[in-house]
Amino acid sequence: MGYPENKNVLIFSVPTTFVGEMLCPLGVLPIGILKLAAFLKKKGNRVEFINMYPPMADKEDLTSFPVTEWKEKPMGLEEKRTAKLCIAGKSFEFFEDKLNRLPFVPDEIWASSSFTFDYDLVKEYIIRCRRHFPKAKIVAGGDFARAGGGVGKLVGADEYSENRILEADSCLPDFSFVPDLNYGLFQLQTGCVNKCSFCHINMDKPEFYNVDRILGYMQKFYDERSPKVFMNWDPNVSLNRPQLTEFLQKYRDSGMEASITFGKGLQPNLVDADLLNLMHEANVTSFTIPMESADYEASKRLSKPYTIISSVKLLAGAKKAGIPLKYCRCTSLLGYPDDDLHSFFRIFLTVLSFGANPSPFPVYLFPGAPDYLKFKKQLGRKDISSFHGQLWPLLPDSKIDEYRNLFRFIEISDMRNLKKNVSLLSPEMRDILGKEAGNFRKFTERCLEVKKDSLEEFKKINEDLEENTMRTPVSEKERKRGAGKKRTKRKLLCIVSNPGNPRRSVSKAMGEYYLKKYVDEHPGAEITKVDLCSEGLPFLNEEYVDYIYYGDKKEKFNEQTSKLLKLVQKYVKQLKDADDVIFVTPMYTLAVPAILKAYFETVASYSYYLKKELFQPKNVLCLISRDGVYPKTGRTEGDRQSYLNAQETVLAAAIGFLGLSQNPDFIDISNLYSKKELPQTIRNVKERIDRYVKGDKTAAYRMSGN
Repeated sequence: MGYPENKNVLIFSVPTTFVGEMLCPLGVLPIGILKLAAFLKKKGNRVEFINMYPPMADKEDLTSFPVTEWKEKPMGLEEKRTAKLCIAGKSFEFFEDKLNRLPFVPDEIWASSSFTFDYDLVKEYIIRCRRHFPKAKIVAGGDFARAGGGVGKLVGADEYSENRILEADSCLPDFSFVPDLNYGLFQLQTGCVNKCSFCHINMDKPEFYNVDRILGYMQKFYDERSPKVFMNWDPNVSLNRPQLTEFLQKYRDSGMEASITFGKGLQPNLVDADLLNLMHEANVTSFTIPMESADYEASKRLSKPYTIISSVKLLAGAKKAGIPLKYCRCTSLLGYPDDDLHSFFRIFLTVLSFGANPSPFPVYLFPGAPDYLKFKKQLGRKDISSFHGQLWPLLPDSKIDEYRNLFRFIEISDMRNLKKNVSLLSPEMRDILGKEAGNFRKFTERCLEVKKDSLEEFKKINEDLEENTMRTPVSEKERKRGAGKKRTKRKLLCIVSNPGNPRRSVSKAMGEYYLKKYVDEHPGAEITKVDLCSEGLPFLNEEYVDYIYYGDKKEKFNEQTSKLLKLVQKYVKQLKDADDVIFVTPMYTLAVPAILKAYFETVASYSYYLKKELFQPKNVLCLISRDGVYPKTGRTEGDRQSYLNAQETVLAAAIGFLGLSQNPDFIDISNLYSKKELPQTIRNVKERIDRYVKGDKTAAYRMSGN
């Protein structure tokens, strides 16, 4: 197609649509439209740009802004239901007003859109343009027209482009067209080499841009507008490691203080600790991590060059590098006819355990993508506009409410309130969530143990979980007959910090009860029990601190330091070897005994400061006793409101700092002062222990739970 020269050209970008809630910050203005405007301007044209994207809220997730209701659309496979589609952008009245106020009569009008299923919205804008300027030539383009399916023909334009305009790609974005833009944009590349089943971005081969040119326009934008954040617009920004490294190093040294977000995603197997540390230095505050499936068969179908193994490693690495995970979106897919909800909840719980943001997506279908071709027969004669993910094009109508409630559950839930919100889920989903609550820690641990990501290694992890009956537990009757698949021998580490007489100590007695039940549940399990009060663990001394923190070495340490080093090396090995860890401790002075705090200090100083490493996540239970009854939030009731329960807080903080678990479980033995209630208290605790060792995590609670 030919390009206009020395003409009046109007250009606008069609915003995205959604149903109910925006699932991610899709309201970010595409940087490509500003490059296209610059290209048309370079041709000597007088160019006006109408920005239909919304003004953003002043925060990094960029999801809060005014929206425009549009129209009802059919949803579901049978399309017997409808949903209200909304536009993540400005109103039609705003658009009409801008058309009326143009400083010229346009010779050409260029409309650009990203998504094929929004073609009818493009058509509506074009109808309005025709009404105002019937003689103008209208050109439609963007990824929606390039993805296939002949969508470009459907919008009523005079011309449509199915090819990239390479000259426009090489232009610098012209930010003068958006004087009110309060966040920065930048782009390091276009295209992708991967052939993911749900995506069509690989229709373009990767092209990488000069880092100094990019930093040049970023610096200019920063000097003029002082944005708080720069948003990246790359489909796979980690694809070119040298380029990304150069960019991060130079941005770090540039003096710009705006944070950076890689919202389009990082390819997890291409990111290592060095790159994550560099991201932290360059003020990268969030990125998207693809975590499509925790199931082997589904991973094969998705055709990605990595599995969720790399995604879990990236989560752990980002946390260790100090990158805040609160705004890091971890994407997974839902809405296939054969959804594996075990896999989904396993991912969901894993993401929450790291403090990151689970961001499931309904399946969006793009003409030409493998998923579209696979389900084309099922889709029948459905219109392309109904392939919008939030219209659930592949789900039976009867399943839609169930999935909507699932998304609501995900939106409002974290590790502290899962139990409170579980009523939103169907009985089947509740059952699966309960089972996966006992799976995901082992799953996370296995992913972190694997040295090299591959489908074969991922298959082994799936098989191992199934062999351990993590998904479908063997019944008690079968267990007694020795039925079911062979289990891997598990290792339990029990840390006891109660100096009391075993015949009088309730926490010690309940600890022994737990060990007995654990062995019943895991025949052949190896139990390592450490009674800290009989270990003779010294407190940290000056010589030990000089060695651990400052690297001072001696030919011979004094007796206390030598004992410390010998014990801590033993403790570290025990923690590394264990599959499950239980801490048995009473409440002392509203917290924990000094000997347990000394244990944490010794292990933490050696592993974190000397060895500079954290432990792999484990299943961690704290079996705690106290004379009184304390709210799980910590503060007591009544007249003594200043008193706090720091027992759970100290334990959760120390266990999390070591990397053992960000959400340890607690079973409390409370109200021991009441001798009258003691028999019933012990019966209740035993019942909770019985349930817990069988995999019912609701028998315990989290630090801020109930």
